[in-house]
Amino acid sequence: MATNKTVDYRFKILYAIGMIMVVGSHASGGGITALSDWFPYHGVHLALFMFCSGYFYKSSAEDNVSKYILKKIQVLIVPFYIYNVVYGLIVQFLRTKGFEMGGDFNLQNLTIAPITSGHQFVYNMGGWFLVPLFMVEIYNVLLHKLIKKIHKNTTEWAFGALGIFAGILGNQLACMGYRQNWWLVLVRMLYFVPFYELGILYRSKLETIDKKIPSSWYFAVLFAAQLAIIYHYGKVPSYIPSWCGDFIEGPIMPIVIGVLGIALWLRIANLLEPVIGRSKWINAIADSTYSIMMNQFLGFMIVKTGYALISKVSSRFSDFDFVSYKTDIWWFYTPKGITQTLIVYVVAGLVFPIFVQKAIDQGKQILSARFSKHL
Repeated sequence: MATNKTVDYRFKILYAIGMIMVVGSHASGGGITALSDWFPYHGVHLALFMFCSGYFYKSSAEDNVSKYILKKIQVLIVPFYIYNVVYGLIVQFLRTKGFEMGGDFNLQNLTIAPITSGHQFVYNMGGWFLVPLFMVEIYNVLLHKLIKKIHKNTTEWAFGALGIFAGILGNQLACMGYRQNWWLVLVRMLYFVPFYELGILYRSKLETIDKKIPSSWYFAVLFAAQLAIIYHYGKVPSYIPSWCGDFIEGPIMPIVIGVLGIALWLRIANLLEPVIGRSKWINAIADSTYSIMMNQFLGFMIVKTGYALISKVSSRFSDFDFVSYKTDIWWFYTPKGITQTLIVYVVAGLVFPIFVQKAIDQGKQILSARFSKHL
């Protein structure tokens, strides 16, 4: 996330916002409604993350595509499968304690299901996004390499247009019912392509234009556009890209909703950058996105387990549902039914993965130091 060796704290904030929205949406809203009644988290959060990834794409990757792909396999896919094995073992252990969530520890769930579903062991299902992220990045570098060989002066406007076409095609396939097994792998990737290409286009062409627009006019146009959409459909369109099964407004609107949400939070990040850009916790969240995607549900389970233990030793939380606790990953206990207490899950879904990431980083440093000493 560095540009000319200078950290761009706007994007630290954007990554943090995206992660908070992801965790909040997975925790039944997380007790947070920050503009979600206008710009729903679903259909925005992962599009925002993909936009940020595109923004930091470097054309120098096209000089050595094989090296770029191997690097992406190393940083995205290898730990993805390591986490999958770990969570597969966790599921088998929890079964001995009466928990019924998660699939069997078999070859299908260890190799194929992480790609075609990503929900095989439930506790790590937030990691499904890493496969389409990897695919979009590979698609992008190969497309840039190929097109520039044919016409070296092709601009990012053209790649942006191709990205929109790819997104519409994928969304149309999903609308037609092609969203099972390997079709789902394809349409997930195509859904995200426009947002990644938008990130590249924004950095190369649109950013200078964006900086010239006053915030008052910027927000006025955004909210007017969103209000027109809400009025037309009689609701706030919201989409869940993990299954691509709710594109009932057609193939174009999921892209429009994502772009409007990105535009909103991008300007908010610009305004917040002088205030919280260097916040320790904002940067911790932004630097732990991989771990948060993978480990947030285990953070939720830690909170549920805390409630369960308290209910065992006192009369507090006596209405805790132990059956749902052990059988339904989407069940969240809220004391006295107060939805604002869901914020506890959001905090745990962020803080626990950050500590996991810190532990992994520390372990790598220790191993690296010992290896260097040995050599």
